[in-house]
Amino acid sequence: MYRVLLPVDRNESRARAQVEAVLDLPVTASALTVDVVHVHKDVSTTDAEWAAGGSFSETFAEEMAEEVRNIDRIPSSVETAVDLLESSNLEFVVHERSGEPAKEILELAAELDSNAIVLGVSRRSPVGKVLFGSVVQAVIIDSDRPVTVVPEHVSES
Repeated sequence: MYRVLLPVDRNESRARAQVEAVLDLPVTASALTVDVVHVHKDVSTTDAEWAAGGSFSETFAEEMAEEVRNIDRIPSSVETAVDLLESSNLEFVVHERSGEPAKEILELAAELDSNAIVLGVSRRSPVGKVLFGSVVQAVIIDSDRPVTVVPEHVSES
């Protein structure tokens, strides 16, 4: 079994390009598992008990927990990846993590014993190609497994 970790951010074009790169792998569908992951950056808030003290902190914490549940947690880019994977008949699982994206991606790759990571990047100018985004760069540098970097699709006008 060949296991690929597919970290998807909020960009649908990159998600589509990442899935297409996975579909082009020279592995039969029955021998491939894809783990789609979206990492939410940590949201820090003021310590309610410190700010107001007393029972207000409990009410505030309950209201904040409800607000977090109401936030659109899974972006449409993940839905795009899932739709493409479903139509390809590949086995896949969707994961959701919270924290620093590069760290969470690398930890999940280790936990799942992924064989490879497929990351999407923005198209850049010739000078911009020298540097990747900070998450992509950190994953490439710190990963102990192969990382494939895929440029996003650009619509032609």
